[in-house]
Amino acid sequence: MAGAVDLAVHDRFVLLRRAFDLAEVPGAAPLRAVANSRLVVWVNGHEVARGPIRADARSTRCELVDAAGRLRPGRNAIAILARYYGTPTSWWLPSPVTLGLGGAAVAAELRLSGDRVIATDERWRALAGDAWTPGPRSFEDGTGFPREMVDARQLPAGWTAPDFDDAAWPRATPIDPRNDGYLGILEPPSDPYGPLPPRPIPQLSGDVRRPVAAALSAAATVPATAADDPVAQVIADQRTAAASRRVALAADGSVEVPGGTHLVALDFGETVAGMLRLGVEAPAGTRIDIALGEEVDDAGLLVPAFAHAGLRYVARGDDDDHESFDPLGGRHAVAAIRAEGPVRLRVAVRERLFPRARGSSTPFRCSDELLNEVFAIGLRTVELCSQDAYIDCPTREARAWTGDFVVHQSVHLATAGDWSLARWHPVLADAPRSDGMLPMAVCSNLGGGPLEGSYIPDWALHWIRAVHNLMRYAGDRDLVASLLASCERVLRWFLPYRGPDGLLAEVPGWVLIDWSAVPVAGTSAALNALWARGLRDFEELAEWLGDGHRASWARGLRRDVATGFEVFWDPRRALYRDHRVAGSVRPAASRHANAAAICAGIVPAARLPGLASILADRRHLAHSAPAFERLGSGHLEAGADLVAHGNPEPTWDQETRILEAQPFFRYVVHDALAEAGRADLVADACRDWGAFVRAGERSWPETWVGGSHCHGWSATPTRDLIVHTLGVQPAEPGFARARVAPALGDLAWAEGTAPTPRGPLRVRADAGSGRLAIDSPVPLDVAWGGARRQLGPGRHELSAATS
Repeated sequence: MAGAVDLAVHDRFVLLRRAFDLAEVPGAAPLRAVANSRLVVWVNGHEVARGPIRADARSTRCELVDAAGRLRPGRNAIAILARYYGTPTSWWLPSPVTLGLGGAAVAAELRLSGDRVIATDERWRALAGDAWTPGPRSFEDGTGFPREMVDARQLPAGWTAPDFDDAAWPRATPIDPRNDGYLGILEPPSDPYGPLPPRPIPQLSGDVRRPVAAALSAAATVPATAADDPVAQVIADQRTAAASRRVALAADGSVEVPGGTHLVALDFGETVAGMLRLGVEAPAGTRIDIALGEEVDDAGLLVPAFAHAGLRYVARGDDDDHESFDPLGGRHAVAAIRAEGPVRLRVAVRERLFPRARGSSTPFRCSDELLNEVFAIGLRTVELCSQDAYIDCPTREARAWTGDFVVHQSVHLATAGDWSLARWHPVLADAPRSDGMLPMAVCSNLGGGPLEGSYIPDWALHWIRAVHNLMRYAGDRDLVASLLASCERVLRWFLPYRGPDGLLAEVPGWVLIDWSAVPVAGTSAALNALWARGLRDFEELAEWLGDGHRASWARGLRRDVATGFEVFWDPRRALYRDHRVAGSVRPAASRHANAAAICAGIVPAARLPGLASILADRRHLAHSAPAFERLGSGHLEAGADLVAHGNPEPTWDQETRILEAQPFFRYVVHDALAEAGRADLVADACRDWGAFVRAGERSWPETWVGGSHCHGWSATPTRDLIVHTLGVQPAEPGFARARVAPALGDLAWAEGTAPTPRGPLRVRADAGSGRLAIDSPVPLDVAWGGARRQLGPGRHELSAATS
């Protein structure tokens, strides 16, 4: 693989090895490795690192692990499999180009005792990955998942083991990383990749998940019409499939398949995400095309619109175990098998997710079993969507959207002991364009690179809320200060669209709000309220950092929004309407605009009780998400057209109904209930997710109707039951003090554990007895039973009568 960019080169693999001898194993052996685009590192046949994590190319992170535990006296070997995508994907964009670097490249070093270093140089052996066939450059379904197609007959078996004979492999060729001003140093750091600091999050991990059910059907022999796309091949083969029959799975999850052309349909029982593992016993040349998806039809085969990821494997005839290079996701898999003899196929997914501690105590439990299940499913959903970044879904895109992640982050801050991903993702997303606006998705082929012109202005405002979350929970002044300038640039991006009344109007870009059909033409109440919330967040950030000037600037703008926002107030209905067009305020109203206005602090206090009642009242809600209603019903072109060109005019009674928010924006609705003094209503609001539970969902769908079946942005109840119902959140930045204010609503009791920088904070609130038990590592502000108290760290027992 050459270092300079060759436009004809894309989706290439290389195998690298370096064998060496050790007299004794050192106490520590730090191993650093990095690649453009991705790599997997083994030491003596054991995987030790996989990365790098997604990041802007100039901020590339390296893998750093201690390999001492995998070394042994005698012969040892480091093995690296690297992949250069060469074309944008959902999680990678081509890097800038220097005179020597910018294309495919690998660097690694293992530091041993004394000054001994095993580093990439001409002593390494390199074998071109001709076993892999490059996939297509673009993907018509818009996902950006690169396909993997490997012919194991050209892949040496056991090549990662220390005793593998690599003498016939060519020597690796070092790359001269020259650039203007180059000093002749061959070692990293080198432009354009920056200083290559270690990844800020741990290696991903997870369980091995096996299918729970399988079905087998014969298919007519179909020519390989989709030679470069295993997913398309599976879909083509499904069209000729005969009726299927259930087949038994062996204890290891394998299934027996006769010779010929057959389809094997597998069900994992719920969404899984990670590396697809194949174990094959089959004649050499057996071809297996496998696709993963979220939905199946009545015949148990994949619905094409929900099948986005796949793999092709051609068997070598022995030692046929393979793991996909990149993560895939789905609940269902269909394998199309072409074989001249019988096949034994074993399929599993080794999940690769951000590690979540599974302790003996549950973070939240209460007297309502439905809410307990809602909480747990939300945890699982966020787990599936927490990989090297917070992603929208592991099944359709795996993109790191700039706005979606605020919910994932909030769930981690409220429930997880490791906040490294919650801290990293706002930094990752801090990649502004030259005008200050953030891309709608980070390091992605949608909203970056070839489609940089696509952006969602309101998504950048949710990013500011995520930075505000960092202030409140982590209390890291240096980190927050490093992001403050980008927060200001985002807010200033909107100023040219500000009118004499202080309100934003005719803001360009994709003003999404959420998938509900919120009218945003002209002057949007929801967008103005989100901008005002961003100004409020910025004001608090600047004040905390001691920057009174910037805080005053934001305060003045927000005050102007509050004054101008009165144009949306409907005194007859006692709520805010959604938008003004050509000087006329239209009748439509939504939960979105009213909730965001409360969270922005621009609603007069006297109106808060009434607005909270309206936000909590389900009787007058209108449900309308036209794009996903059409997509979910199979009308793909009509749904895609609405995504691209906007929603139609409202069809509900705009004088009496209020538009419901989709699961994502409900985090703002629930925050608004709490800000209005009605946190006691949040637990009941979370029961709306019961509709998903009753439908059999084991992870949260993207929208109330349609969309993907695993979307992290829908998991806000998991945060809210800790933060609002149990009432545990920071009272001061960095949890210098904690606030405990249980608001149980109709629950008899609730208990749970929330993380703080100084350890877990445990709370149990019992409405019947009026007792509140707290075990806290930090000082407390407690509100319980109508009374408020300040308490020190430690264990406390309070009652509603005496607190």
